[in-house]
Amino acid sequence: MTKNSSKKVDNISKSVIKKIKKEVEKSGHPVSLKTSIILNKKGWYVRNAPRYFDSNLKISREIDIVAQKKSIYVKDAIDVLIIECKKSKGKPWVFFRQNKFNADVLSLNVDMAETTEGAIYDWLGKHIFKKHYYYKRPCHTYYFVANANPASKAGKQIFDATEQVLSALRFYLVQRFNLFSEYRLKPKIPTFFYPIIVFDGKMFEVSVEEADINIKETDWISLWIEKELKEPLLMKFLYRQGFRRVVYSKPIVIDIVKLDYFEEFLKNFDKLSSDQK
Repeated sequence: MTKNSSKKVDNISKSVIKKIKKEVEKSGHPVSLKTSIILNKKGWYVRNAPRYFDSNLKISREIDIVAQKKSIYVKDAIDVLIIECKKSKGKPWVFFRQNKFNADVLSLNVDMAETTEGAIYDWLGKHIFKKHYYYKRPCHTYYFVANANPASKAGKQIFDATEQVLSALRFYLVQRFNLFSEYRLKPKIPTFFYPIIVFDGKMFEVSVEEADINIKETDWISLWIEKELKEPLLMKFLYRQGFRRVVYSKPIVIDIVKLDYFEEFLKNFDKLSSDQK
């Protein structure tokens, strides 16, 4: 190979690498890798890009990260983080804060709900929930992507990300339920599941008070979603014999956390906050 042809190949390689780098920077993969590094550093066991079958859509899907670690809330229990990673440059995510704080124990996601006819929530409400970081978290509901056409791919980014984590959450809960049913197991220790979106970009919180609209940048919000149940749950009460509660919807909290705040956010799984001990 002549010197001229060698230089030409080098120039082509550099051009290709430059294009690939631009594509990589636009994707969410660097966010996933950085998130995984933080999780490993904090002692979590991390699985990257696990695939699962979505029985609703009848397709195979992929979630960016599933991580697990021993829980601080119940002895020998496990916390499982179900994480989708997103990036948005120049298109901030905006969330509306409600005048409401989480006081619903059903917002916890545990694998024992079906096998105990929901009675686990009565136990969690009495012994665990007020120690949990979900308790009294401000709730956010409506949202939009700023500077984006709502019908475009960018405009649907928040909705698509929430659907990803909700689909994966449903899969892992059903997977555990099937295990218990198949082998007629009686689970004694819960596994807690947390749908999370790690976001690399600007994020804002909007609150409305009468005529005032307040907007501020934020690092972490808790998105409140009411998931209507196809089959309502008749929940038993452990501490009030004979009482039952019909549950028509399941509240789900999705933590949306900026990448540069994620390590700080993980402290929720290492210790109880001072007002919850």
